[in-house]
Amino acid sequence: MASTENSPSPSMASTSVVTLNVGGELFQTTAATLSRAGASSPLASLGPSPADAPHFLDRDPRLFAGILSFLRSGRLASPPPSAALLAEARHFSLDGLLLASLSPASTFSPLSLRPTALLPLTGRVAPSAVAISPSPHAASLVAAHGGVVTSFDAVLASRTSVLTPLPTIDSLVAVSPALALAGARDFPGVQLCRFPGDAPATASEALYWPDSPSSSVLSMAATAASETASQWLFASFESARRNSSAVVAFDLNSLSPVLEIGRKEVFGADVEAAIPPTKLSWLAGHNLLLAAGSHSGPAGMVGDIRLWDVRASSTVPVWEVREKEDCFADVAASDSLSALFKVGAASGEVFMADLRRLSGDGTSVDPWVCIGDRQRAGAVTASRRKDGNNCRIECYRNWVFVARDAYVEVWTQVEITSEAGEKKAMRKNWVGNGPSMVTADGEEKAKIVSWAFGGSRMALARVDHRSIEVWDSASGAISGNL
Repeated sequence: MASTENSPSPSMASTSVVTLNVGGELFQTTAATLSRAGASSPLASLGPSPADAPHFLDRDPRLFAGILSFLRSGRLASPPPSAALLAEARHFSLDGLLLASLSPASTFSPLSLRPTALLPLTGRVAPSAVAISPSPHAASLVAAHGGVVTSFDAVLASRTSVLTPLPTIDSLVAVSPALALAGARDFPGVQLCRFPGDAPATASEALYWPDSPSSSVLSMAATAASETASQWLFASFESARRNSSAVVAFDLNSLSPVLEIGRKEVFGADVEAAIPPTKLSWLAGHNLLLAAGSHSGPAGMVGDIRLWDVRASSTVPVWEVREKEDCFADVAASDSLSALFKVGAASGEVFMADLRRLSGDGTSVDPWVCIGDRQRAGAVTASRRKDGNNCRIECYRNWVFVARDAYVEVWTQVEITSEAGEKKAMRKNWVGNGPSMVTADGEEKAKIVSWAFGGSRMALARVDHRSIEVWDSASGAISGNL
């Protein structure tokens, strides 16, 4: 057994000097700095060395200087990185950390969002869906235009496209920078779009609802990956005859179905008895699946909202409500705020329901509290208008966003102090220049058809625009157009 009598303690080793000879140029740093590269990086294994016996690395010293600067400060001196620096980071297994640092979610500020990049798409079809992959590569995004899915890397410097068998893509989920999932109404299966980086992109695999191979995809959501659980995809399917529907959970490691949730059958002409979910969201902090869908008929719009604890039951939701008066145009869930939010299809106002107070079937007590203009909401609903029909709502971190035609409003939770104590309320503001329908060039803004949030970014797709807008709030945001 080797003697450890003269071995330095861990605390001494973490502050000891490491001398490196990189391509003939000497660098000096500490073992603690190199350890920030992570256990998978060869840099983390380099121990202290004297100046007369440095570690030798046969690499470009100019590029290594940028790598070392990033390890010391946690950020790049002049983002975005060049293709050469990205390749060097990949050599040292640092590309994940480097890319994630460019748009960290911690720097997201909705009131600081500004347009920073315009990503043109090939072809003549405008984008129908956009998605941003989750951490750690939060800024990489994918866009669907026609039957094509295009993936942009986290620095928006390069792109890869793949043609799917779908003519038009309605639903898109970015699981990771290497995997996106696409679905379409009236066309079977969930298409797996792979972007491996070191090989051609492919879209040759598909996932199906086991009991109905001809079923089409209405909505999708993915759980966050963890060390203890597999990552699941939840996909809402409807059969080709539209007489049955279900949410199916697939294990994305094995690509096999593991659970069927809330199967519905339509009997006769009673379509409202089995409205399929067209909006799925996963609340990781609550282990709940939000499934919502609506139907517009002669009597008006009717919708169902259900919350599922898939660990407890796949046939009985933990909470459900049937929406009739001012049914939702769109609904979203917030983990951090422990609440559901909806935009009324009639009123266009925003409503909130506290997840901690939901119980039963939601029929005896109205769970919604209007956080907008309550008087206007009541008056507009009574007049049977449809002011919120084209609105979208989404939750990201501690904020709630509402897309109204061409512009975006944001709701923030604030604390109000009074003699009775402190209470929390939601306050509205605008992203960018607010509800101005005219751009700086004097052109009218186009309606938002899809959007996504991730890292410090918001991505928008507008009707008839063959490009993706990227808005960023990070101090090191990318500027210019591609």
